[in-house]
Amino acid sequence: MSCLKHVFELLLLLCSMNVLFGQNVVTGKYKGHIVKMKYYKGSPDEIQYLEYGLVKELNKTVSRLESEKLSLQKELNKLKGKSSVESDDSMQMQLVIQERDLLARKRTVDSLNKRVEGLNDSLQFVQKRLQELSEKPYRPKRSPSADCSNIGVSYSMGIPILFSSMLNQKDDSGQLVWNRRMTLSHQLGLYWGSQSLVRNGSLSLGVGLEYSRMRFAAGMGNVSYTLDNAVDIDNDSYTAYLTYRNVEESATLHYLGIPLTLSIGQPYTDRISGYFQLTLVPSFCVASSLNASGYYDLAGYYQQYDLMLDDFEGLGFCPNYSVDQVNESVNVDKFLLTGRLAGGIYLPLCRAQHGKTSPWAVKLGVKLDFSVTPVANEELSNTSFSNAIDHLKQNNLLSGAACRYLNPAIEVGITHIIGTKNLK
Repeated sequence: MSCLKHVFELLLLLCSMNVLFGQNVVTGKYKGHIVKMKYYKGSPDEIQYLEYGLVKELNKTVSRLESEKLSLQKELNKLKGKSSVESDDSMQMQLVIQERDLLARKRTVDSLNKRVEGLNDSLQFVQKRLQELSEKPYRPKRSPSADCSNIGVSYSMGIPILFSSMLNQKDDSGQLVWNRRMTLSHQLGLYWGSQSLVRNGSLSLGVGLEYSRMRFAAGMGNVSYTLDNAVDIDNDSYTAYLTYRNVEESATLHYLGIPLTLSIGQPYTDRISGYFQLTLVPSFCVASSLNASGYYDLAGYYQQYDLMLDDFEGLGFCPNYSVDQVNESVNVDKFLLTGRLAGGIYLPLCRAQHGKTSPWAVKLGVKLDFSVTPVANEELSNTSFSNAIDHLKQNNLLSGAACRYLNPAIEVGITHIIGTKNLK
């Protein structure tokens, strides 16, 4: 039965490969012997023949022994004919030896025939089981922990990418004025997941509480450009000459969110498993801050007076003006709705290959957060430079319409499967 079991498992594997690659003949090896199954093309449920190489080899051995047995029988008949004429002791001894050898070969042939019959019966049983399984698909054994809920804690670190109309502005040469800086985001969460909602599968719901810290940064090196038809505080028009030097801005936002998750796949006590998650996270901004540094020069030319002003603070003209701001409050939307796609694996903290189980599992994965609603939607109020690609004494980083972000991240966590003590 052990041999039958292994042959059966091998054929199941070969059938699966056969379906994948579209062939109607499945061939493999088991302990050095060829196993071959052929079914009617286009009808995988109808098996044409099933062949195990060991049976074929045994049949060849039987045929060879039968041939040798016939040869021995002929020699024996000749000896018996001679023995009727010659009756010396040597002839009688030779006859006894031949009869004994013939009897041994008959016993060997009978034993091999019985073995061939047994293997043929086993192959017929395998063929019948394959036909039954073709009508009823094979399903893996369901883990008892699929009926358990779980709790866990996780940490993720990402690289947020901010998108806003201000950061997309270009200068006269077509180059971006503001360059995004690489920053990191951090997220810490506590989660609960339900047991599987379906019998033959793993579909569950989850809810949690998480804290997120998002940081965005951008800057410019040395940028100069000209603005026509600028207007000063006395409503006189002029041509503005602006030069920015080493301007940097960064904004840090802190959120508290409630993730609502739909999961395909869940942690098990006795095996490695994968997961895919779709999440919506309503969040609330609990704190925000802005840091800015750098310098700019502003000069103006009044064509109607043929006058150039480069150091007149009453009209806003000055060289080497500092734009430093520290810990200024950022005008952001207090409510933020975020979407999330995530995937990864659960690794039980045990030697699953040795039949061990554990209620604890490590969660390893990747995820992508994206803001569904804008982070900020601030309209700038600098009427003197309404056509400028950046604005004096104001937050440029989160300004403009529909400011949103993407946040690809890696995630690691620990999960505990609840109720595993009752699984015996």
